[in-house]
Amino acid sequence: MNTISEIKSKVDLVDAVDEEIYHNTELLLKLYRKVLFRVNQKLDQANEEAYLVDRQELTTYIATMTEFDTKNRKAKIYEKLLSMGTSLCLLEVMEEALVVLKRYPDGGDIFYRILRFAYFDSIKMTHEEIMEYCNFAPTTYYRYRRNAVKTYAAMLWGYVLPEIGSAIPYSAYNRKKLPE
Repeated sequence: MNTISEIKSKVDLVDAVDEEIYHNTELLLKLYRKVLFRVNQKLDQANEEAYLVDRQELTTYIATMTEFDTKNRKAKIYEKLLSMGTSLCLLEVMEEALVVLKRYPDGGDIFYRILRFAYFDSIKMTHEEIMEYCNFAPTTYYRYRRNAVKTYAAMLWGYVLPEIGSAIPYSAYNRKKLPE
């Protein structure tokens, strides 16, 4: 029979977040805006290129290209889109973890606001601005901020990513083809 502590460790992954996971999660959060900027820049460049080449918007260009274009140009566009798609998937996973964090029962809404303001909104707020906006004393803010990153790490690595991994067919997850 399971003890209460064994059951708790299976349910509450926040306690399992160590310093390395915390640090890596914080680094990932700091990259969010930069990755979003990069993806937007690449999409803008691809759209401009499509317009310069064929005077078409990117979506029309891709639709036309898939039917009539050469293999070489298809491969070039495919590689660009694949790169952007990978980055977009990363952003989507991070955003999903933020939504899951908001629903977390022990301070999730507060943690959500702190991380959203600090990392996810288009305009980054400073620590001082977040403290003022949320009406937190500095010690309270930094305690909440640490717990926010730690809980976000548990949501990302313990809930969202494993769900995605189990939803992807084994062959796609490991980049192998299934036998036909």
